[in-house]
Amino acid sequence: MGDNLQETKDLSGRLIVTTKDNPQSQKFPALISLANDQFRCQRCQMVNCQSTYSITSQLFYCPECLVLGRLTNQDYLIAYPEQNDFVVPPHPLTWTGTLTPKQHAISCQLCQVQMNKQEHLVWAVTGSGKTEMLFAMLAQAIRQGERIALTAPRVDVCNELYPRIKAAFRTTGVSLLHGQGANHYYYSQILICTVHQLLKFRAAFDLLILDECDSYPYVNNPLLHQAVQQAVKKRHTLIYLSATPSPEYQQQIAQGQLNYSLLNRRFHGHDLPEPQFRLIWRQRFNCLNKQLLHSITTLYQKQQRFLLFVDSIKQAEFISQLLHQELPNLQQTFVHAKDPLRGQKVQAFRDNQWQALVTTTILERGVTFFNIDVMVWQADSHRFNAQTLIQIAGRAGRSAEHSDNQVIFFAKQYTLAIDQAIRQIRRLNQDE
Repeated sequence: MGDNLQETKDLSGRLIVTTKDNPQSQKFPALISLANDQFRCQRCQMVNCQSTYSITSQLFYCPECLVLGRLTNQDYLIAYPEQNDFVVPPHPLTWTGTLTPKQHAISCQLCQVQMNKQEHLVWAVTGSGKTEMLFAMLAQAIRQGERIALTAPRVDVCNELYPRIKAAFRTTGVSLLHGQGANHYYYSQILICTVHQLLKFRAAFDLLILDECDSYPYVNNPLLHQAVQQAVKKRHTLIYLSATPSPEYQQQIAQGQLNYSLLNRRFHGHDLPEPQFRLIWRQRFNCLNKQLLHSITTLYQKQQRFLLFVDSIKQAEFISQLLHQELPNLQQTFVHAKDPLRGQKVQAFRDNQWQALVTTTILERGVTFFNIDVMVWQADSHRFNAQTLIQIAGRAGRSAEHSDNQVIFFAKQYTLAIDQAIRQIRRLNQDE
């Protein structure tokens, strides 16, 4: 009986794939045929061409949400109503820290936003403590019996959020859901998940917080924008979080279409590290650049830990090999998105087992390391836009004791992206 009750609760707010044989009357076709050989998927609402995505003459599938399992025109869906069936603790917030005056002001503003069921952007620089600013609003929503989703485009961000939210709300159910071996799904008042996973829900959440709303793959992705809109209830609160809002968000703010809060100071009150620009004046084939090697050697001798960002997997592996030849005693390795040991390497660096990590942009956001310098090699590459460079610079100086960690951009030319990144960091430091 208990297991059946839990299974019923686990379906609350879910969009479930089923078959034509399912006797439940609320089922509906997964794919709907439209005119001109087109069809609409009712899981993700994307429209595609039947003949392009045919398996047989009578069978076709949706390519857009294939990552969640293949959905064909022979499948059906059931949207289970959200029950909001929670045991609400009287004092849900178990975090005992304190906020700065600026953090507190935004925290109070968010509580009002949640009461009024509005959409709101929090523009907060990296390391400003934006997660802690959410706590009062989350506690308020929990006491009201609301269901909450904290979602982000990338698995790394979700994995970092999960233990922090569990620690801050010890008496509230918190679950984690993503496609890379997260815990088995169960019904909870707070769900932390990747944006893709929201396609498995329908009108489930009263409060949805979208972290890193400017980052890949969410930005400029109609599928994931649709996922967010489908996952929330008709009356809802939607909070966007970003350290580098995209031009689209900034345009909405300028036109008065989106209310926002700005926090341009880190929790410790010190300036953001302002990047230094280093012009690359000579590069020899199959050798480590002398300027880069000099900077790395200096950090090695000082025993200063650092991240070295590069623009490709091939470059990460190559530079790591060259460093092993030039500085064999430097404890370093490389990491990238396709690395099967990615999680272990990042954790080992966090645990001080490595002095250096050569990385692609996978570590540009959503991860926090203590007392590290940051370098970007070939910062003039097209893969490094202004937002990416700002995020990368934000990995440095995240503690009060080491707020002056250095950031260096190495490049053959001073690009618009480099200029914009340095100017925005400078402007944020000057604004009061």
